[in-house]
Formats: sequence, C-alpha cells, structure tokens
Amino acid sequence: MAGNKIKFKIKSDRFVDLISKLDDLTKIEDVIKLKIDNDNILLYSMMGGNVLLAFKNYLIKTRDYLEYVDDLEFSIDLIIANAKKFVKNLNFIKESNNINLEISYKESPDDDSIMNARSLQITGGRLKVNWLAGEHYEMRDINKTILEQRLNLKNRKWFFNINKSDFSDIKKLSSINSERIINISVASGKVIFNERAAWELEIDSIDDDRNATLMLNKRFLSCINENIDNIEFSIFETFMLIKDDQSNLMLSFEQDFSDD
Repeated sequence: MAGNKIKFKIKSDRFVDLISKLDDLTKIEDVIKLKIDNDNILLYSMMGGNVLLAFKNYLIKTRDYLEYVDDLEFSIDLIIANAKKFVKNLNFIKESNNINLEISYKESPDDDSIMNARSLQITGGRLKVNWLAGEHYEMRDINKTILEQRLNLKNRKWFFNINKSDFSDIKKLSSINSERIINISVASGKVIFNERAAWELEIDSIDDDRNATLMLNKRFLSCINENIDNIEFSIFETFMLIKDDQSNLMLSFEQDFSDD
C-alpha cells in the first residue's frame, strides 16, 4: 500500500457479475459510489438532492469479488462519475483470468479510518481502463448502518406482491403507452396497476380493507429485478422498497391515502 495505492485482483468468475451490477445502478443515475471495507462492498446510486427520489444499492462480500493478502485496515470510498461510459469501457476487457484493480487514494478530511479514492485503474490483458474518481462531497454518504435502520422491514406500513409473469406484462403494457406514470391503487384489499384510460391489471389481494393510491414513475420499472418469482413491494411512509438477496431499491412516490 506504499505510495497511497492499493491493489486487488478481481476474481475472474465474478468480473461479469460486477459489471452487471454497475450497469444496473446506472439506470438510477450516472454516478455510482462504492464503499469497500474488509467485509463488504457497498455499491449504490441515487437520484435527487435534499429529496431522495430513487436509490438502489448492492451489498456484496469483499473477498467473494476481490483477492488480496492482508486484511484492510481502513475503508475506501470511491465515486465513479460518468459511470455509463466507465461500464462500456470495462466491456472491452476480454481477458478475464487476470484482471487487476489499482486504487490511488488520500485520507478523508472527516475520518482517518476512511480513504477517498482519487483514481482507479483496471487492467485486463492488453487493455487498461483509467478513471478519475469524483470528489467525496459530490454524493451523499450512506453506510451500511444507515441502510439497515432506514430499510428495516419492521417499519413498513404494508406490502403487496407481484408474480414474475404479471410484472413482465406490466413492463410490456407500460412500454406501449406514452404516460409517464403508473398508478397503483388499493381498494378493499385489491391491488391494481393501471395507466389512465389504457389498461389495468389486478396483481394481488391483501388482508385488510386499505384504500390507497400511489404513483410510480415507469422509468424505474427497469431497475426492478425481474428474475425472481415473486417481487415484494414494501410500502413505507414516503417510499416503496423492493428487496432481493443482494440489493435494495427504494423509490419515492406521490400518494393519496384515504384510509391509512
């Protein structure tokens, strides 16, 4: 780690998966933050300033993806700006058996246990991808503890489910029509997705007489993992949460509750 640089080897069987996760996060925004410590890599992207409109993260085990000898004595914060172009460049790395990641860093002015990345280089075969890191103040800092507290399912108000087939139909129907918004309505326990004057689909029935109307920007449908058999939407006070084994997707919504 001399010269304020640290080197990792990216495991060959996880490189494509890592690129896929980065690419998925660019659907939220073109800036991604990675927080790397000895236990986990937290990757996330967000849309919105003071009001968070959308947020998605992955939490993966560091040594499942990276090889290194000594345990990390600090954590590394890395901001990747122009992330879509960064991912496109990584796709040109053909040699996956020996891919190395080198990060240059400086100590955080706020916390000496955190190093802020200044640049990174990924080398695979004859190709080197070099990227300047963004400044730490360019993106809100969110850590694992904050995520666990904010996204605790014990705090959700209610939830509903969509099966894989229905979700596929919703995506296809939404692509036909020009409306920006999909409405989610609950009436006497029946949960219905619809676009105004176009279509509606009943997707679930919940065990109470709740009446509510939520509005979801359809661009975020592409951020939902459609490869799981049952997608659970957890409704909190001001946002909905869709979880799977490795990721959380938090979407703000406008709402009109006639019965909470």
